[in-house]
Amino acid sequence: MKRRKNLFFLLFIYLGTCACKKDFLEVVDNRLLNRQAYVRDLNSMSEFLNGTYGLISENFVYALGEVYPEIAADNLKPLALPPQLMLLHYTWSQQKGEQTGHLDMPTGTNMNGTWQGDYFIIRACNFIIENADKYHAEDPGKADNIKGQAYALRALLYFELVNVFAQTFSFSSDGSHPGVPYITTSDVTQHFTRQSVGDVYKGMISDLKAAIELMPEHVEDIRYMNKYAAKSLLARVYLFRGDYAEARALAEELCQQIPLMTISNGYPNGLFYNRPFLQTEVLFQTAPSDVFETSFTGRFLRGETLYFVATQDIAFILRSDSNDVRSKWVSISGESWNVTKFPVDVAGIRSVGLADYYHPVVRSSEAYLMAAESCAMLKDEDNARSYLNAIRQRANPNVPLLTASGRALIDSIYKERRKELAFEGLRMYDLQRWHKPVIREDALNADRKTLTYPNEKAIAPIPLPDIKLENISQNDGY
Repeated sequence: MKRRKNLFFLLFIYLGTCACKKDFLEVVDNRLLNRQAYVRDLNSMSEFLNGTYGLISENFVYALGEVYPEIAADNLKPLALPPQLMLLHYTWSQQKGEQTGHLDMPTGTNMNGTWQGDYFIIRACNFIIENADKYHAEDPGKADNIKGQAYALRALLYFELVNVFAQTFSFSSDGSHPGVPYITTSDVTQHFTRQSVGDVYKGMISDLKAAIELMPEHVEDIRYMNKYAAKSLLARVYLFRGDYAEARALAEELCQQIPLMTISNGYPNGLFYNRPFLQTEVLFQTAPSDVFETSFTGRFLRGETLYFVATQDIAFILRSDSNDVRSKWVSISGESWNVTKFPVDVAGIRSVGLADYYHPVVRSSEAYLMAAESCAMLKDEDNARSYLNAIRQRANPNVPLLTASGRALIDSIYKERRKELAFEGLRMYDLQRWHKPVIREDALNADRKTLTYPNEKAIAPIPLPDIKLENISQNDGY
């Protein structure tokens, strides 16, 4: 227990200011900082929050954590030759164990690094939520904004955790099956246990509603969590829970407020730049950093660090219309499809060019897709087609309007969601909530072509250290 207490007592942060511009990237690396001793006023709390964003860039959107939902599903696969990174994740044969740290090693056997990293950041968010009000009198608006950002970041992290380590919400009729611990304290001495998936969703909804109330309407910098990103995340949570009316209301509101980026305005490469709010559809992004050696997904899809290639399945979908600008997100190389969606050397920050771009975490195109899906599920097919056609015609202005209805319309929405959000870390979660199997046409091995739904191997094992320390239950199948 003492070892774990020491781990969470120290926060790895880098310094900056909450309202900064370039200072967000010009940081001092304070790797071992006692948070209770450091935070003494609102400015130091702001700096502490800024450091938390560094952890988000380094841990939450670390490339292989985002690769996992794509490679466990049907969008990515490891190279046929060693080192075959994340091979056990691809073959649905993860192993429970005590491994910690990042996944960027051939010996990686599970998702323990995601569990450890996310909960580490969650503890930091909890500290902010617990203490921001102490300095409220210094600047009420700023204090509320800091607290609101922490709530939203906490919900974002729990969304990943509950999808990686627990079955989808509708796995049981009421979400009563085992989820993950929803820890809301920075006190590492307090016991925790696994809550139901339903309770985790209630926690995320509560956090995001609190965040929306606290954060201002005006957005200065999309490298910080904001009200619009929180609304989009809340719509996503409602969608995954099957609350289509709630998801539709929020998604439609965002569609009216945040336009899609047009080809003439830079789509799709413009998604990966840092641009002023409303000049891009990105609602929240993370910045590359040499301080923390951030490695976004693109780093592992090209050059000497090429570890994954696109599956034939997604390549054929993306290339089905040569006039669709997204057709350039993959390119043929020998017998493999390389992913070229993520640009190189566009931020001017990271010394590793393949990781030198701004990583979009939440964007309004997902809101259009959520609105389309929710409308279709609510039998409002006219509006469903309207939102879907907006996404399709943005990528190819000359594509004919879709006129499908019924099951064909829903399948078209599913296909477009897969296409637009390809390689962005949602595919496995979508398949699970749709109760669809994973089907791979070009699997590396014949016995890895299909993963039926439901399946115990669709989720990762709970790390053994927490099972031993807190006596929480392991997932079935492990």
